[in-house]
Amino acid sequence: MNHTIKIFAIYKNGTHLGNEKGKDEIDAIKKFIIASQLGEMINDSEFVAKYNAIEAIKRRHHY
Repeated sequence: MNHTIKIFAIYKNGTHLGNEKGKDEIDAIKKFIIASQLGEMINDSEFVAKYNAIEAIKRRHHY
């Protein structure tokens, strides 16, 4: 199983918030939420659904 770490641009409601590394979009979003000290919200599906991730261009930040 390939677990290559990639860099993702993280968005909430369409606004770019930052970047996070992860195995996939879901992993990167979860890591971003935890790093933002919002880990207690990780199981709130409505909260998490506001986030999306796009693989960064050329492994650099996406803007």
